Amino acid sequence: MFTKREKVHLLISILFLTFVFGFDDGSKVFIFDNWIFNLISIFFFLIISILIREVVVKFFSKRHDAISEYEIWRIKRVWFGNIGKLSRSFPLGILMALFITLGSKGRLFFSAIGIHNLSENKSARLGRKQLNLNYLEESQIVSTGILAHIFLGVIGVIIGNYFGINTLKFVNINFFMALFNMIPLSNLDGTKIFFGSLFTYVFLLVFIILLFLLIHFTVFWGILLAFVIAVLATLVYFFVSSYGR
Repeated sequence: MFTKREKVHLLISILFLTFVFGFDDGSKVFIFDNWIFNLISIFFFLIISILIREVVVKFFSKRHDAISEYEIWRIKRVWFGNIGKLSRSFPLGILMALFITLGSKGRLFFSAIGIHNLSENKSARLGRKQLNLNYLEESQIVSTGILAHIFLGVIGVIIGNYFGINTLKFVNINFFMALFNMIPLSNLDGTKIFFGSLFTYVFLLVFIILLFLLIHFTVFWGILLAFVIAVLATLVYFFVSSYGR
């Protein structure tokens, strides 16, 4: 399912995100053994979250007769034209994540360090009206990765409430992963959603933020209220954009 290159990029991403989410273990006094244990637990949380997301994205890519390949987010230019073109690409997401983590002493996170490169399986798309993937299809594919993180976050809350287990770290990891991957910058997933379906983008962004705020108080009503408000926000945007001019 994963190419050798993908496995390397996934492992690097998991290791860096382990440092990002585990740098501050929440202890008032630094104890090395506790800090390492915290990193190990977050490492396994990330393995679960990221691998499930990638399996979901690959599954829905196949449904669209497409191929998804994960890689670390790198930029090759900082401005338009040849002036801003770089001689070598560099991992902007990883650098931003490390800078924000160290600058805030682990109190702030930035987790958008990977992207999904989508390409057509042209032999499988021969019967379709369009041989190439369009922006809407790309947004639909990468949106499933966002939804996978949301689903895992909700499951984490339910397990924590039902069994009395502290799943806060797992929940926060998934919601922050969902939120930061919505950033419409460069070729991140958020960009594909933003330009592929702006209505989907508005719905997901509002839903993620509200759900994260409400679900810690009540799971069912939190999901329902976040969903209803996100739908209303999307409808308001639709009418304003369509009839507000």
